[in-house]
Amino acid sequence: MNRPASSANVLPAPRRRREGGFTLIEMLMATLIVVIGLVAVAQLVPSSLMMNANNRSDGTALVLAQKEMEALRAVPLTQTTFADPQGVTCPLATMCNIGDPANPGVVVGSPVTILNNSPIIDYTQPLVPGYGFTYTDLNDPTGAVNDVRWAVITTTNGTVTGRRIIVGAFRRGMNSLSFPISLETMVSK
Repeated sequence: MNRPASSANVLPAPRRRREGGFTLIEMLMATLIVVIGLVAVAQLVPSSLMMNANNRSDGTALVLAQKEMEALRAVPLTQTTFADPQGVTCPLATMCNIGDPANPGVVVGSPVTILNNSPIIDYTQPLVPGYGFTYTDLNDPTGAVNDVRWAVITTTNGTVTGRRIIVGAFRRGMNSLSFPISLETMVSK
């Protein structure tokens, strides 16, 4: 039997829910936040490239200083000069000096300053002939010029009994964040 529907049993028509989503203003704000973050990160790229270049130059200077230190340590105490046929630790066709027995206990060669109780080569002073040179690494695509210098303090007791050697290397043309590398050693009988 069909009964007429009473108004009490009729369900109301379902309400349409509001569609969810982002408004244009919310999208603009989110885009603005992302752009500000990207700009902040992009500003780090040049400084990281500069720090990478400084680290590379410091690494090169350290290797040159170590090569020079080993070459100077290998010179017998009876000699006051040396040469390098490859031109890496002393320029080609040049005699380099390694101290002066006539001036024992005195810094001979490149000027030295004291920084934090350690002697370092003073690169504000001019290059002393026979106690330094500039070296251009042919394998470096930038053609960087490295300034390699050393100073020697000779110890004597009638003959040379020892040498205190201070070696420095510095890549010329770098900014103020790059510092000279300094090494020091003592060679004795």
